[in-house]
Amino acid sequence: MNGTLDLKAIRQKLEQQREVLFKYVEDEEARLRMPAGTNPDQFDLAQDYLSKERRSALVARSRRRLERVEAALRRLDEGTYGKCANCGAPIAPSRLKVLPAAPLCIKCQERQETQ
Repeated sequence: MNGTLDLKAIRQKLEQQREVLFKYVEDEEARLRMPAGTNPDQFDLAQDYLSKERRSALVARSRRRLERVEAALRRLDEGTYGKCANCGAPIAPSRLKVLPAAPLCIKCQERQETQ
């Protein structure tokens, strides 16, 4: 199964993704903690609120992606990388090349999305 995968290259790609995502989440969370400007009018307050809501949603999505990347790195360390976390079947190498953090085979992913 892993013979067709370059696990070293996949680890490197996952570590790069982890670094980028971690920095993004860290920077954006710091921006979200910053107070609003001095004497903002109602329009500025509304704009700031909407901007923070969008930024907060993006940070939450990036945090989930970061968790998936870290889980994939743990699976590499444990020797379970490339096996579906649901059914245990091998995950297609072509899927892992595109989505190296994918925890599920295509069949299980499709089942999960239709539930």
